[in-house]
This record gives sequence, C-alpha cells and structure tokens, in this order.
Amino acid sequence: MGKRDTSRTGGIAVRCAAVILAITTAGACSDGDGDGDKAHPQQPKAAPSAAAGAPGSAGPGSDDANEEAPAWSTDNLPPGVDFWAGKVDLAVFLCQASDPKTGGCSNGAVTNAQREEILAALKAMPQVKHVYFEDRRQAWELFRAQNAANPLLLDAVTAEQLPESFRVKLKDPGTITAVASAFEGRPGVASTMKHTASGPPATAPVTATAALTPEQAGRAVLTVDDVGTGWTAGALADTGPKPAAAPYSGVSGDAGCDRALAGAPTGPIVVLLGAQRTFENAAGTRLVATVQAYEGNGAALQLAKTRAMLTGCADLPVPWAGATARFRAVASPTVGDETLGMRIVTDQSGTARTVDSILVRIGPNLATVTLPADAGLDPTTSDRLTRRAAEHLLHAGRD
Repeated sequence: MGKRDTSRTGGIAVRCAAVILAITTAGACSDGDGDGDKAHPQQPKAAPSAAAGAPGSAGPGSDDANEEAPAWSTDNLPPGVDFWAGKVDLAVFLCQASDPKTGGCSNGAVTNAQREEILAALKAMPQVKHVYFEDRRQAWELFRAQNAANPLLLDAVTAEQLPESFRVKLKDPGTITAVASAFEGRPGVASTMKHTASGPPATAPVTATAALTPEQAGRAVLTVDDVGTGWTAGALADTGPKPAAAPYSGVSGDAGCDRALAGAPTGPIVVLLGAQRTFENAAGTRLVATVQAYEGNGAALQLAKTRAMLTGCADLPVPWAGATARFRAVASPTVGDETLGMRIVTDQSGTARTVDSILVRIGPNLATVTLPADAGLDPTTSDRLTRRAAEHLLHAGRD
C-alpha cells in the first residue's frame, strides 16, 4: 500500500469536506470582524522511562509503577471496539512531521526531549494514576483490529499516518478536563482525546426517539446564561430544513481520503429543521451554538461520515469556506448517545485560524458548539458548553 502524498496544497476537492458543512458554520471561522509497515501484534507498553527513553515501567510518580499494560490480541478485540475504552481515560497524541505547523506542532514533529518532558509532566500530575506509551506500530495493529470489518478504511490508512500517543489512566475520571487542558498546545502535543471513562460502560444510551419540533429546537439552543458573562447573544435564527446530502462521488483528488469516505455507512442525510444562535464578546470572538433535527438515522450517519473524514482525510489541505482547511479529531466529553470533536485549521492568505466544533447526538437530534481554539478562551469552556448543550438537547426532547 503506497504512502499518500500529503504535500499538496490544493488538490483535494470541496467534496472531501462537504460531509461536515451541514454541522459547522463558516461564521465561527471568521475573525472578530465579521503502504505503511504492518507490524506484528505486540503488547502495549508502559510509558518509556524518562531517564532511558526506552519502553519500561511508568516509573516514579505513578501509584502503580509496576503495573503491566493491558493485555490484548487481535483474537479478542471485536471489530469496532476501542481497545483502550474502559482501561484509560485520556489520549495525548504527539506531533508528526505531517501535522499543520500550529499550536504544539509549530516546530514540527515531537522531539525526543519533548516526548520525555511530556511524560514527566504527566507522571507529575496528582490526578494521574498510570501512563502507557503507544508507538506507531502498535497503533496500527490496534487500528487494523478495530476496523477489521472495513477494508476500504484499512486500505486508506498506513502505519506512518498514525501518531504516537500516551494513554493516561486517572485516579478520578472527573478530573479529565483539567488534565487535558494542561497539555493542549504544549510543544510536541498535537491534540488530546477523551476515552470512555475507566470502569464499566454505561448501561444504556440516553436516546430520544423523536426528532425535535421547531419550538423544541429553539429551546435546546444555548443561551447567554449558559455561555456566561462577557458575551452577548444574537437573535435565534431558523436554519431551516436541508435536502438529503448528495451521494459521495469518490473524486476528491486523494485516493486514501476517497476510500475512507466511501467506506463510511451510507444512507440519506436529511436535516428536518434547525436553530442557531451566535455569541460575541468584547474582543470580537464569536461562538456558535446550533441544534438540528434529522430524519431517521441521519444524525448518526452524519457523525459516522465525519469520523471517516477525520480518519482518512486528517490533516489534508482542502478548499473550504474560501480558505484552505485541515481537519483532525480533538477531545470531547462523553455525553448523550455519542460525541465527536474536530479541529478545523484554516489558512486564508497566510493567516491561520483554529476552530473547534464539538458535536453531541441524542437520537435523531444533533447539537453543535463551535468556538475558536486560538482566542485565549478558558480551556474548560468547550467542555462546559458541550455538557450544557447535551442537557438542553435531552430536556427539550422530553418536554
């Protein structure tokens, strides 16, 4: 399987990003004014020793420094199941040479010194119980096992595209926001991602069986009381129904991206109705809250297609909203039936902007919180507003 060329800066068609246009807003992106190596299965490693830089125990600073990493094999990992779910709480992904030169990756791929500094900082945090290190070869084996039922996706991704990461088990999963915030933007860190909390999974999803009415959707949108002091709220806007998304044509300009999107679940995606409110602070920073009701399982399909895009097309430059954009997954709280966080890094005439969109689905309804990640906002803002959006979405569906 050949390595993808990710050096192009304009060859990916708009359609590659079209799967997410219905759930993000270009307004939030504006300024204040307006074949890889296929490794043999191997045991996940405890974090590398801070002194030696080689695989070993988590070392001093962890309650269970001698704890063995969770055992696994491709024989007992069901397709579609995240190996780390229920075992750790947080993933800290390290920068690769192909990452956009922004945030923690401004100077390129993570260095050995940065890797060791990140590990030492993780182990020094009182909230952290244990740290595991996952290299690219192991990441590829887990990715291949988890996606065994999707050969198109496997063919689209190589081991070289998967980042190294630290997988972190916390003493109290409730402290995950504080831990993740401490590493967002740190030199050598590309992004963080929340896993299903350690311990037993939830017994049942929080599912609403019916699409919201226009009145319910309006009530579900965040208010200025949710956003907090220092923000003003615009009028509630009716975003109206949207027709079914056009079938994916498979012509994006990047074979790997095409195969990933083609391998995503298919079906009509029809937005029945929607409501949106924009907030702005004194610095001109904008935040957008949106609620949409979908027909049938359209909301679940929308998130599945977006996940496929974030996997197969991650960090590829695509024309989007009058600029060039790159997309990647970011951490999101575990609320509702499912959540998905994505980061959009745009470059327009040499000006880079970074926007995060966090999506929460409850049944056929979808709430989205879109806010700039580079405007100096409180790092807990995204998590707090996502949780409030999920509460509104759930209560509106029950009223």
